[in-house]
Amino acid sequence: MPSPWLQIPNLVSLSRVALTPFVGYFLARGDNQSSLICVALLLIAGVTDGLDGYLARRLNQVSNLGIALDPVADKVFAGVLVVLLILYREFPIWLAAAIIGRDLLILIAGSILLRGQKVVIPSNITGKYAFGVMAFLLGSYVIRFEFGIILTTWVTVVLLILSTIIYSRVFLRANRGQPQPVFVDKPLYKVLRISASVVALAVFVYRMAVDLF
Repeated sequence: MPSPWLQIPNLVSLSRVALTPFVGYFLARGDNQSSLICVALLLIAGVTDGLDGYLARRLNQVSNLGIALDPVADKVFAGVLVVLLILYREFPIWLAAAIIGRDLLILIAGSILLRGQKVVIPSNITGKYAFGVMAFLLGSYVIRFEFGIILTTWVTVVLLILSTIIYSRVFLRANRGQPQPVFVDKPLYKVLRISASVVALAVFVYRMAVDLF
């Protein structure tokens, strides 16, 4: 079996980090074509965020490195992009502080657990959705899409709060040596979640087509 660093799912996770300098380059150029390229890179990052976990299960390559690497890659990508948007797109400082501060807290808590309890905290569904919505938020700032900024800002804030609460509960239980509750993704939950996502995406795309084209 190859080294965990060379396994396909982990390489997919690392690809999000590898995309950051390209996003920075095209964002700094500032022309319309470069902005669209940035959006395309954001979409690629969003796809890899779901693809790495799928490949890990499909290829039977689930590892502690992969479990830790997935959320770290998300946080590095989002953190670097937020800083770039502050520089080039007037991204609000309070929202940047909320995003980066929450991610730093999770990374610190994760390192404490790994060192003390030898436990790796995996991503949760709320965190995945938070990253996905953040991708749309950051993309809206890239192309200066006002409706998208308004829509995704508050959804991002709500998901950040929820995911922070969930991570806090996981941290406290793991730090006490208690077993973690197993999340059961019931079919009804999945249908409701996917339906809401599809409706929100359709509204987002429709308004983007109307406002920008």
